[in-house]
Amino acid sequence: MSKSADVRSIEAIRRFQAAVAVFQEDARGCLSSLEMQLKTILGWLERERPVFWKREIESCYRDMGEARVRLHQCQMRKVGTVKPTCYEEKKALLKAKKDLEYSQKQIPVVKRWCVAAQHESNEYYGRSSQLNQFLERDIPYVLAMLNFIVDRLEAYGNVQLAGGELPPLPDGASESQTRSSSEQEETP
Repeated sequence: MSKSADVRSIEAIRRFQAAVAVFQEDARGCLSSLEMQLKTILGWLERERPVFWKREIESCYRDMGEARVRLHQCQMRKVGTVKPTCYEEKKALLKAKKDLEYSQKQIPVVKRWCVAAQHESNEYYGRSSQLNQFLERDIPYVLAMLNFIVDRLEAYGNVQLAGGELPPLPDGASESQTRSSSEQEETP
């Protein structure tokens, strides 16, 4: 014979059921938020960064062209018989070249990060799909089972004898003693 459930509070089961429902909603919200952030990051890496660095390269070419023009103008100037050193113009041209090199190096870096981010995104979706399935399939089953259990326990608690009222327990007798004596009466 199986042991009894020894349920002491149907309200505790209801509170647990409510906590499971809250967990389900919180977990759905977290997953949704993570997916939105992931899409934002991937969009930023795949669309915005390449365009940004292409514009930077174009800007560096313009800056380098302007720096060359200023250097050429400086070298053409003469103050008497003395030619200026054009130190600042040379320095500006060198900086423009370095900026251009740096910007050009960022294009493959962005591509490498796009590939890595896409890989990690796929990993995340693969792992989070298990939680998604749990939230969409298993939690509703658990909630329905808890609801069924509460209904059954309430129905069991509302069972009345033929006379309409449950018999009172004898003074000083506990419920387990009453239960064991009624079990003895049933056995021949």
